Amino acid sequence: MTPDTTPDRTPDTAEDAPDTTRDAARHSARDTTQDTAEDGARAPGGTATTDRTPTPVRPATPPTPLAAPRPPDPDPGLDPDPDPAPDPAQAPAPAPDPGDGLGVGADDVGLGLGAAAEADGVRPCTPARRAAARCALRDTSPDILVVGGGVAGLTTALALHAAGHGRVTVVEAAPELRPLGAGLNLMPNAVRELDALGLLDRLEADAVRTRELRYYHRCGALIAREERGLRAGYRWPQLSVHRAHLQRVLADAVEERLGPGTLVTGARVTGVEQPSGGDRPRVRIEHCSGGVRGVTHLEPDVLVGADGIRSAVRSALHPDEGEPPWNGVLVWRGVSPMDAHRTAPFMLVAGDDRQKAVVYPMTEPSPRRAGVLVNWALAMPADAVDERFLGDWNRPVPVGRLLDHYAGWEFDGVSVPEVLRAADGAYEYPMVDREPLGRWSHGRTTLVGDAAHAMYPTGSNGATQSVVDARALAHALAVHRDPVDALAAYDAHRRPAMTELQRANRRLGPEAVIHLAHERAPGGFTDADAVVPPEERRAIAARYAATGAFDPEAVNQGSPYAVPVRDLAAARTRPGDTPVRARR
Repeated sequence: MTPDTTPDRTPDTAEDAPDTTRDAARHSARDTTQDTAEDGARAPGGTATTDRTPTPVRPATPPTPLAAPRPPDPDPGLDPDPDPAPDPAQAPAPAPDPGDGLGVGADDVGLGLGAAAEADGVRPCTPARRAAARCALRDTSPDILVVGGGVAGLTTALALHAAGHGRVTVVEAAPELRPLGAGLNLMPNAVRELDALGLLDRLEADAVRTRELRYYHRCGALIAREERGLRAGYRWPQLSVHRAHLQRVLADAVEERLGPGTLVTGARVTGVEQPSGGDRPRVRIEHCSGGVRGVTHLEPDVLVGADGIRSAVRSALHPDEGEPPWNGVLVWRGVSPMDAHRTAPFMLVAGDDRQKAVVYPMTEPSPRRAGVLVNWALAMPADAVDERFLGDWNRPVPVGRLLDHYAGWEFDGVSVPEVLRAADGAYEYPMVDREPLGRWSHGRTTLVGDAAHAMYPTGSNGATQSVVDARALAHALAVHRDPVDALAAYDAHRRPAMTELQRANRRLGPEAVIHLAHERAPGGFTDADAVVPPEERRAIAARYAATGAFDPEAVNQGSPYAVPVRDLAAARTRPGDTPVRARR
């Protein structure tokens, strides 16, 4: 239950509506725009068809604003990082009423994702847009549709862009990206990849370099302490950061580098038809912005499911999988603004065989903020849970109901009750994960982040591995000409290691030292070395780090996913083709 709990959002799959219209030719240079007030309301990308009814045309409305980072995946701090599950506060986009008149025009139908507009169909169609869209036709890079605007989806878009892919669209079910969630930890292997994307300085502007992790028995005795990040010999730091800040950095970079039309909010995937062989998948998207609602069908060259533990894309690939299994533990998380003098400069994980607490600072003192933000996460068994909330990371509960369970929990000056009383609120969710899959990639469709390998919040690997997934996928697509081969190579490279990491987290990961200490000395102890010898502690930590490929030796070799953009055109262009161009 180490700092990293952030689920990547996961739209529920809705019943597909009848398809009433189909576009004729994919990648046709023909302008199929109809001169109405709805023109410019095109699909997010790929081959598009639009369901319409002959009711009065609605005027176009301003595009959905790109707000602050989308609802963060809860990252309790236990391992802050399952990719975010849907925020209950964000009601699903209403299904279109067949008799209501879908205010969506399929302007520039069949153009690549790189030239896409908002899925809500609300951008005006101007001559400049049409010219830019036609120029995009000369870009031979594949149309890539990324489902999910969380950490996994946004990082995937940035990694693809850095690898030379200019036609990428990200669709997000939430009507806007909002700064929700709590803290998470990014391990050095993920920080290395974000540094390669040029984001490290922005991230560190409002984050903490984690220097030390301490494990405690619930009686207050120290079990072990581990140096982290740069102090542990890594070339990159470990970062404790608020998910909202990470989300904002990623979203801003997507807008700057790929263009403001790349991230489409209010667009919920409600169906995926997966063809046999290497044909393109057909994706059904319901979108809503203000009073404009519509349904669009897209056929991208590559479909990436980054939509979290309840992924619609994963559900289409594995329709009989069912709900994520609950392990009988409830997790509570929150953020507490505190005086810097009342916090400690280390991360702590404390508990026994039933209860745990994780506490760590995720901001430094600064002139613009009084005090610092402290992330916390608690875990405890429960007899039952409302199955409606499985995978729901943002269910508010009163902080007061937690205090009695953690009375007297104090560790080297860090009082858990004091931290809880300083919190603005708390969120509860059942601890769930997903069963490992036998394959992530099916033809031109694949999965990243929690959609691929949702795991228990232990060891700070939720967001961390989502970032690495993104870079690995972009690398595979850059070095393999055939998208089917690329996704198969990505699957073969990442899936086995992530399957083992999922299983390691079920075995408690590095937090096994707490269970061993309690098992061997339930009443407490004065000599930790006599209870869990140093060599045993080091072996547990080293084994887990090697499983997640974030041991110093592996990380310090540098990123294995670097792709010189200058080589991409030669690798992918045949005689007579126009060289690949990035959009920006």
